[in-house]
Parts: sequence; C-alpha cells; structure tokens
Amino acid sequence: MPAQELFASLPSAQKHDILTWLHEQNRAASKAYVGLLATRRKLRPVFIERKPREERLAWMSEALTKPANEDLAAEILQTYILQGHEKLVCDFLDVLQISHDGKGLVDMLPAEPPSEAIDKAVDKLLATHAPGAVRLYLHLFVQMDIADWPYLKNLLEQDTRLHLAQMP
Repeated sequence: MPAQELFASLPSAQKHDILTWLHEQNRAASKAYVGLLATRRKLRPVFIERKPREERLAWMSEALTKPANEDLAAEILQTYILQGHEKLVCDFLDVLQISHDGKGLVDMLPAEPPSEAIDKAVDKLLATHAPGAVRLYLHLFVQMDIADWPYLKNLLEQDTRLHLAQMP
C-alpha cells in the first residue's frame, strides 16, 4: 500500500494527531511540507500558512491522500514514527534482537525472525505503546523495500488488532 493510501486509511483523529505533532514538534519540517504541498497545487505557501490551524490541518490531511504526494506522506509518517515514537521502534527491534543505533535505525535488516518472536514483539508493543502508533509503525515497516517479512505482512491482514482503520 503506497504511503498516501496508508495515510488515507488512518482514522481522522490519528491524521489530525500526526499533523498536530509535526506542527508542534518539528515546525521547520511542517513549514517545508506545507510549502511543498502548496507549490504542487500552484498556491503560494503563505496562503496556506495564514489559514486557521484546523483548516490548514484539514487541507494537509486531504492533500496527503493524493498519489502525487506519496513522497511527502511517506516522509511525514516516517518522521512521526522515528521521532515521535522512537521507543516503540527500539522496543520492536530489541524484542527481535535486531541490532540498531539506539534510535531505531538499522544498517541491515535480517531475514524474517520466527513467527513466535514476531508474535511476542507485536504483543509487547500493543501492551506498552499507543495502539494507533503500533499499527502505523508495523504497516510502514512491511512497506520498506528491505523488509521481506511475509509472516508479519500476513499478520497485519489477519489480526484485527492491527487493522489501520481503528481509532488510535
């Protein structure tokens, strides 16, 4: 599923939370993304920046569901997970005993671990982190070009706890 479809499948409240987090925690990135989205729609960025916050967030949310903005949707979702939920990423990698840099980045992703280890990691994440963030992270994870993990991909489809359209 491309990033814009992933973003579109999130509950409205979670989209709002992601964009609010970005605006509050990484204003430079937020401003850059608003500028790029505006330019792609042939609008002046200042026109969007001057909109009331809720109107601007709604506009961004709608724009990020368009195929033309897949790259920005991917960047925003990855930024949100890697910066806003770093511990979640590290916990997942730690339970699976995958070495990382302490911030959730890996040099090389190993072959898929045994299904029991993945089940254990997913259960731990759901027990200790916001379920909406867990669902989003796992869906982003299986979309990576280097993540050929068929068991995890199947688990995301079969386990109702991991379906994206749930409330966070």
